[in-house]
Amino acid sequence: MKTLFIALLISINSYHPNDNCDHLNEIRDIFQAGVNNKEELAEMIAICKKYDCDKITPYYAAATMRKAEFVWSPLEKLSNFNKGKKMLESFIKEHPNNIEAKYIRWLTQKMAPKFLGYHENIKEDYDYIQKNITKSDLDKEYQKVILNHIQKMKHE
Repeated sequence: MKTLFIALLISINSYHPNDNCDHLNEIRDIFQAGVNNKEELAEMIAICKKYDCDKITPYYAAATMRKAEFVWSPLEKLSNFNKGKKMLESFIKEHPNNIEAKYIRWLTQKMAPKFLGYHENIKEDYDYIQKNITKSDLDKEYQKVILNHIQKMKHE
């Protein structure tokens, strides 16, 4: 009985529903390569929906906002953008120190048309990323990718 109890405790403690992040690097690669058509976007969204991993949420939010570019209706464009924006802002509120989420928000705000009014965190996110990225839990290679992308996009 004692052995069964210990085995049960181990199995409960080893189950983490949000640790299914095996596909995070795949999503990062798709994101970094750029989603240039509906099919690539649909693939990214499908992957994001398939896996239960909190770290994927900012990418899913960005993909949801990006859907606005591939629909015809202005109302649907705004709806997709606002849905993704709300998702990203909610995630950042819950995870204020998440470098990837701030990086995604920085990129989104840099690229968002000014009339959408989504640009208020550009400097704050840039400063936060620059100050904290080396202390983050991101692997060094992805830190370089983020910093290189920011440098490339900074003056666009």
